[in-house]
Amino acid sequence: MTRLAPLLSLLLLPVLGGCARFDPWGEFDALPGSPSRTFDTEIETTEAVADGSPALPKELAGRTLSPGECVAIALEYNPRTAESWQAIRAAAARTGQAKADYLPIIGFTSSAARGETVELNRDRDFGTQNRYDGVFGLRWLIFDGGGREARVDAATAEVLAAGFRHNTALQDVALQVVESYYNLLAARSFRDLAEETVRQRDYQLRLAQARYQTGVVSKSDVLRAETEKADAELNLVRARNAVEVARGRLASAMGLPVTTGFQIAELPESQYEQQLADMQVLLQEAARHRPELKTALAQVRTQEAAVRLAESRYWPALAVDTGLGWIGRSFPPDQRQWTLGGAIDLPLFTGFDRPYQLHESKAGLDRALAARQIVLQGVELEVWTAYWQVIEANQAIGAAERFVASAEESARVAEGEYKNGTGSVIGLIDAQTARTAARNRLIQARLDWRTARARFERAVGRSLTDPAEPAAKEEGEGP
Repeated sequence: MTRLAPLLSLLLLPVLGGCARFDPWGEFDALPGSPSRTFDTEIETTEAVADGSPALPKELAGRTLSPGECVAIALEYNPRTAESWQAIRAAAARTGQAKADYLPIIGFTSSAARGETVELNRDRDFGTQNRYDGVFGLRWLIFDGGGREARVDAATAEVLAAGFRHNTALQDVALQVVESYYNLLAARSFRDLAEETVRQRDYQLRLAQARYQTGVVSKSDVLRAETEKADAELNLVRARNAVEVARGRLASAMGLPVTTGFQIAELPESQYEQQLADMQVLLQEAARHRPELKTALAQVRTQEAAVRLAESRYWPALAVDTGLGWIGRSFPPDQRQWTLGGAIDLPLFTGFDRPYQLHESKAGLDRALAARQIVLQGVELEVWTAYWQVIEANQAIGAAERFVASAEESARVAEGEYKNGTGSVIGLIDAQTARTAARNRLIQARLDWRTARARFERAVGRSLTDPAEPAAKEEGEGP
């Protein structure tokens, strides 16, 4: 039984290795601890991220959420962040698999057989015999032309690429939430304006009825006022439904059921006139911080490793093979046996597979370099477009404010003239319609500015995932 003790202990290694959290290489140490966390590392180095369990979801019913709180909820519960987070973990596991080639492979084989041996040249029959054996074997790859290192480098680069894709997913989710938040705010403003319009149309109808009863105006004024009120009520129905649709879209962006009940906070008036940095400075900032560019660079690293891996196939592979065990005709076997040897593997002809693999890997590297340039140009165009969209939104707000001021004055004059009997109901309705349109235009202009600014921040690589940031920037800390 003493010979079986080491045998049993070694057999426990696969059981221990099968544990879900077994990570001897520490590949998961540098990964985000939850789907809501950023892959916090540069392309050159890997820094550990503190692990932590996400807080349990709080009851949302009746709560009033700020933009930052909505973003924080989305980063935790939107399935896109969970998907990209698991992709990092899968890539890290592949890195651990690649590093396994640096260690020896230890195994155990055992067999039991019963048979008859006959020496044909001597016509001797040894009779039926039992045969038992158990052997511990070890194979250690000593040299493979740099193939192991290339595989580890490729797997490590894939972890970086997956991590930066996760960062991209976080920023995309955050931008979607912020835009949905602003759209819901605008929808509520449109609804409030529609309610005010209904009240104005009701007052106008009562005024026309009173003037008709006194014989000042004709029946047509009352009919026109009734028509305008019905139209305003229809617009109010649409505006109220638009609020519910926008609320559902925000809930979906946060990864919550569309039926989740919550409220959002009003935002303070923004300082719409703000200075933008020089374009060249913005482009440099985007080149440093956009995770898409870091992902493209990691893909270049992966293809560089693929070239080295293809080149390593031209070198021989050297390995050491050892074995230690027991053999005998009784159980347990009582005869000890051992082996020690080496092996060299050098394919001389592989049907031109190696040169074609090398050509493929070099083409893949050139393709990755070109893809990175495409991403860089796309980022530059995105920054350029977002820059001018913010400027356009700034100017549109100024024009809309002047439009509102003019329409307000025109409506005030038209109401006074109609009350005094010097104006027509058509002129009053036209003036009030123009005032409503001007207010709608201002609401839309402010929504466009907030959306353009959020997209600008995303374009230059500024984080939208800080729970406090979206709300704080409403006070004038934008671009």
